[in-house]
Amino acid sequence: MGTLTIIVFAWILQTIVAAVPTALVVFFARRRVHWNAWELLAFFLPFLVWTLLMFSDLSTGRKSLANLTEAAGLGIAISAAAIVRAVYGSRLKEPRFAWVLIGVLCIVAAGLFFFVPALPE
Repeated sequence: MGTLTIIVFAWILQTIVAAVPTALVVFFARRRVHWNAWELLAFFLPFLVWTLLMFSDLSTGRKSLANLTEAAGLGIAISAAAIVRAVYGSRLKEPRFAWVLIGVLCIVAAGLFFFVPALPE
């Protein structure tokens, strides 16, 4: 398996886990919260952070291919962030709150990398 194939597989795993719950939240909260197209960065920026860490020297000897399932955990975090945005988004400045949540997702991505041990293959 090539590196690009691994990255695409992990991103698809994350997106599948996050897409359905997030789409439902966006659909049902569309009158309460104003969603913007740039908020789709929540599917890319945290994954980019996680991917850069996975392919850095920090993962050498600490991670295995089985750790690609961490991307599913990131998908769950994206869905949770959408729920938080739907609940509190109309009470706060929406664009700023959305950026804060994307930043939190990036921190969660780094946390997944550092706190999930090497999984057996």
